Amino acid sequence: MNNDGKAHFSLLGTGGWIPTPRRETTCAIFSRPEALFIFDAGTGLARLLEERFRSEREAEREIHLFLSHYHLDHVAGLVYLPALFKGRTVHLHAPAVEITGSEPADVIGSIVRKPFNPQSLADLPVDIRIEPLGEGEHEIAGMRVGVRKQIHADPSVAYRVGDALVFATDTAQDQGTIQFSRGARLLVHEAWIDGVEEDDPETEQIARKAYVAHTSARQCAEMAAAAGVEELILCHLSPVRSAGYHDRMLVSAQKIFPRTRILEDGEVIDLKSS
Repeated sequence: MNNDGKAHFSLLGTGGWIPTPRRETTCAIFSRPEALFIFDAGTGLARLLEERFRSEREAEREIHLFLSHYHLDHVAGLVYLPALFKGRTVHLHAPAVEITGSEPADVIGSIVRKPFNPQSLADLPVDIRIEPLGEGEHEIAGMRVGVRKQIHADPSVAYRVGDALVFATDTAQDQGTIQFSRGARLLVHEAWIDGVEEDDPETEQIARKAYVAHTSARQCAEMAAAAGVEELILCHLSPVRSAGYHDRMLVSAQKIFPRTRILEDGEVIDLKSS
């Protein structure tokens, strides 16, 4: 199903693990007149409270929140939902039990409850409808949404929205990502390290440890080139690395795939949804 229309993408949180003044933890939005798609509920979700995102927050349309997995840096923002969408319905999509081994309602209910939050999930002033997603293709708010299991410390999933966007964070390098992303306008992929570490005996242990669950900038670029995407965005950047290190990551990736970028939190990319 094709759906031509105005759409844009923004990473509200470009970092992983620990929020910093510059980079909140992972959260992205894919915005269309018909629906707002939110990917992950890291601390970056709080940026929807900023004045520049008022229209995103207040527009009358469907709201769909997609979780890639349940690690805390990706779900901390679930408790922000009453401040953002009080009195509204939020369709909360999470990997099905067949992917993670856990029922989404049980996991999410265990996160949003006392004593971790003043209210339980059921008591929030938001109509949260948990809708598990298995692997394969689904139609959500008039869009084709693909779901694919990834390699991570705990199972995570990648999402593909039509030919506009692939969102793949918290995953080791996975050749299946190439086919999943083939021909997409935008590949948004985690990059935890540069990748040069594997070439130096003094740092190769860093690479070996990272590659169990994460991807390097060079690996991302190789996959983007093989998939034939139009643009690669590196995300889930390590908070313990310097801005200079992130700049070097970008250079490494651009040598392989020139159309690679690192965004600041809240930067907007215009897209055509399909």
